[in-house]
Amino acid sequence: MLYVIATPIGVTTDISLRAVEVLKTCTAVIGEEHKNTSKFLKFSGVEQKEIYILNEHSRPGDLNELVELAKNETVALVSDCGTPGFCDPGADLVRLCRQKNIRVQSIPGPSSLTSFLSVCGHRLDQFFFRGFLPAENKERSRELEKLKSSRVPTIVLDTPYRLKKILEDWKALSPNQKLVLGMELSTDNEMILEGTAETLLKKLAIEKAEFVLLILP
Repeated sequence: MLYVIATPIGVTTDISLRAVEVLKTCTAVIGEEHKNTSKFLKFSGVEQKEIYILNEHSRPGDLNELVELAKNETVALVSDCGTPGFCDPGADLVRLCRQKNIRVQSIPGPSSLTSFLSVCGHRLDQFFFRGFLPAENKERSRELEKLKSSRVPTIVLDTPYRLKKILEDWKALSPNQKLVLGMELSTDNEMILEGTAETLLKKLAIEKAEFVLLILP
């Protein structure tokens, strides 16, 4: 059996009681990085488990081994932060387990997307989730150009060190369009900023942060 367990996105105590209970009873844990997963288990008061790795470097053979593991044992899938299987390789494991009729169950919890939507101050009855943008500059610029003409609100995620670059690109592309930026969600440093890209750049006190960006049509 495979449990898909959401982990805190900023504050470690956001882990749910049910998640801790499942982690204590499972026989193995699948995480993105050994160090981060081990640290998370220790903080949660979970006796050290055997840890397996699933990330962007995992090969098909690694996935097959994890499927066999879930077939024969009770396994928990976690991410470094947030909900596994959402914008990460965990989705591949879940799909293969279902193909093998291995039971998969979600243990819901923190999510940067839903956390941001709850505090952005805009009611979004529908939106386009773009997720992570291409890393290569030209491809990213082409993708931003497409998003500029979207008629529905768009949600963008990316790595912390690209925050300033994306805002600078958007300033050049669409200087008058309104954006909503959520940073360091759930932490004491949580901040929601609204305005044009130029306005947000002026308000930024840091150049790197975990963030979610809403592009309003």
